[in-house]
Amino acid sequence: MQKTITFILFFIFCPDIAFSDLQNRECIVGGDRDIIRNQFTYHETIQSDNFVVHFTTSDVDSQLVNGQWLNLQCNMGYAESVLENAESSLEIFLEDGWENIPPDCDESILDLDSPHHCINFGGNSLYDIYLSNDGVGMVVPETPYPVEPYTGGYTSYMKISTLLNQHETLPSWNLHVIAHELHHSIQLRYGYSVSGSVGNYMYNGWFFEQSATYMEEVIYPNSFHLLTMLGNCNVVTPLTFPHYNIDYPAEIYPYRSALWQKFLVESLGDPSIIRYMWEDYGLNYATGETVSLFPIYNDAIQYVTNQQSELSDAYAEYAIWRYFTGERSISNEYFSQSASYCEALTIPDFEGSFILPSNKGASHFINLPSDDLGLIISTDYPNDIQFSYLKIDQYGNIDIESLSHNGNLFYFDVSSNTDNVLIANSNYNNIISNDITFSISIAQSDIMGDVNGDFSVNVQDVVITVNMALTSEYNYLVDFNLDNSIDILDVVQLINIILN
Repeated sequence: MQKTITFILFFIFCPDIAFSDLQNRECIVGGDRDIIRNQFTYHETIQSDNFVVHFTTSDVDSQLVNGQWLNLQCNMGYAESVLENAESSLEIFLEDGWENIPPDCDESILDLDSPHHCINFGGNSLYDIYLSNDGVGMVVPETPYPVEPYTGGYTSYMKISTLLNQHETLPSWNLHVIAHELHHSIQLRYGYSVSGSVGNYMYNGWFFEQSATYMEEVIYPNSFHLLTMLGNCNVVTPLTFPHYNIDYPAEIYPYRSALWQKFLVESLGDPSIIRYMWEDYGLNYATGETVSLFPIYNDAIQYVTNQQSELSDAYAEYAIWRYFTGERSISNEYFSQSASYCEALTIPDFEGSFILPSNKGASHFINLPSDDLGLIISTDYPNDIQFSYLKIDQYGNIDIESLSHNGNLFYFDVSSNTDNVLIANSNYNNIISNDITFSISIAQSDIMGDVNGDFSVNVQDVVITVNMALTSEYNYLVDFNLDNSIDILDVVQLINIILN
């Protein structure tokens, strides 16, 4: 019996890999396409403790994919390899504390005419994997599984490409597909992805793809899928487009933004944080209310750090980690594979206005001049944005300073002796995101003693003036005795002005 699923059309998942005619398939399929459990003319199955693989070794069946007929013929060795990898992958998930995939039917139902009989669900309650050519890989949600505590869960079945019957075992470069799709199957135990408003069904689809792509590396540590995507400098990634939010939904960005979850695990040192987020998601989804992922991220970060850190802190660190990629990478620092990634995109012109979305992890890397200058950042949103001033001297020594604001202004000095970069990223305040604007300009102060141009005379000016006296630099704003040089007499006069 062929069972047509009509309510899952917007939620079919597949990993982003290039494979002949399948490489351009949408990973989240929309439209009016029905996805069904395959019915082969000569149907074969093999099964293990948790899975059944459905396939055919006959060449009589074909499938229309993107206007092209593709043969469904497969082979026993390939089917066995898919089964073995699914079983070993599930074992790792379960050992790490993830929920098991729910049974897709009740084997105690004996009435063959019942729509709930297992004959309509692959023959038994084991998880079904179909070797077909609907896509490289996909998971199809099927029926509700309202079992506590995650009452919004769903059963599902999986489809894995036959790879046009060109392989007798699952090739190493395609192993990540099993991990990716199996994670989707487990995700659906926690909750379905329909948690947005009508017309915006994939409200949380990015979270599904982010975590499934990251978990590929957990199951297969030698997987190069994410590494390959992040090493491609010609596509949209969190490195080539750092000013995109972590939930940017287009251009297969949700897969590549698994870098964000990789950062959380590597920076916080707790690989279970991904599972904590899914458990929280499942409990929230079970309420029937729209689920926002950002509070869930914030709660998970606070939990694994014993309330010592939160999402805003992670945003600031994530920005710094992304900066040190490609040729800027530092051995044994930041991302473990950072040298193989693209360099994060920087903005060459620092003067002018910039826009940064609030709350969602976007960043700007702005190159600053290597001159002795005072700079001013002006914004109407000083509490919604954070700035880090990055200095790298000629010996490669790195100093990162978090800037504080005075009203709507941030003042700081840059030096001619260092490479200078401003890193801007949003804070998180659990409100609707909006655009934050800010501008950078050179400080222009005529106040005697205000050598750093922040329009006040304080101990920072003393430090700079002492350094100027030692290095024979000159600035008329601290030449109090008008002798065309900066020396100890000028330092003393400046201190007297501050004290009085």
